[in-house]
Amino acid sequence: KTGRWLGGVTPTGFASKQVTYTDTNGKERKMHKLTPVEDELEVVKLIYSKFLELRSLTKLETYCIQNDIKSKNNVDYSRFALRNILTNPVYATADKTMYDWLAEQNIEIYANENDFDGLNGIMAYNKTIQKQNTSNKQRDVSEWIISVGAHPGVIPSSKWISVQKLLKRNRSKA
Repeated sequence: KTGRWLGGVTPTGFASKQVTYTDTNGKERKMHKLTPVEDELEVVKLIYSKFLELRSLTKLETYCIQNDIKSKNNVDYSRFALRNILTNPVYATADKTMYDWLAEQNIEIYANENDFDGLNGIMAYNKTIQKQNTSNKQRDVSEWIISVGAHPGVIPSSKWISVQKLLKRNRSKA
């Protein structure tokens, strides 16, 4: 509910930073929040724009390889990695449009509608099924838990939603 980063590998474009805050009881506490990594976020913005232009993960993968656009680990982007970036709500701006879309998808939102003020990004929890000795499987969007993050939004909600609709349309063609 606090929009903090709970740990694990940070999404491309962000780093985890420890911050100190005072809770409602006046006690000093520590938490982690996502902080922008600007050069990586430029790549993320390019990925969103190019996907909407090319309308295909395969074409986007080819574009990234041909233009030597590498991941933060300096490897070529796979379609799988690109899809993970494109479906991650962490980049989307938390505004009224996003709130309405999330509500339409029957996603549990742990924030008030007025918290969706267009300044911060989204934190999504419960996105994957965590089982030992298996790769993480994505849960259905309806099982996600959403709150407003402590980090800035990067991709306008309308653009993020357009990408989700296009991915869904492409999936049905496959």
